[in-house]
Amino acid sequence: MIVDKKEKKTVKTEEAPEVLEEVSKEQEYLELAQRIKAEFENYKRRNSEISMQSFDNGIAHTVEKLLPAMDSFKQARASILDENTLKGVDLVYSQIIKALEEIGVTKIDAKGAMFDPKYHNAVLTGSNPDRPDGEILEEYQEGFIMKNERVIRHSVVQINKIS
Repeated sequence: MIVDKKEKKTVKTEEAPEVLEEVSKEQEYLELAQRIKAEFENYKRRNSEISMQSFDNGIAHTVEKLLPAMDSFKQARASILDENTLKGVDLVYSQIIKALEEIGVTKIDAKGAMFDPKYHNAVLTGSNPDRPDGEILEEYQEGFIMKNERVIRHSVVQINKIS
């Protein structure tokens, strides 16, 4: 003998509209709960995206403020005659580059690469028949990019233009 563990209900015909109304209300509450849950999930996702975007904006803004000082290091390096001072400047500069890499900011490879307007700003053209057209011949100012491909500063370059 099999016993059905589910409760069986029989509904009289005069109670049917009330039961249907109750089921309809339950369905409405279920749909409302599902919508609220979906909205909350979307809210959490949006907040997470906004938080990451704000963090990235903070990094980009800070790096933008550091770039003039880094450029000064590069310029100072060219005028230093004392080898120990030069080593010290190079050490500090490499520490700054390493710190930037740790937060996801890297230098844009330019010299010898092909020109890409997404990463490079061409200010001059040169002509070298031994190099392909569009290759970067010289980098005048370093460019930096974040790990999410956001360019903080374009590399300022000279490109090869074969006439």
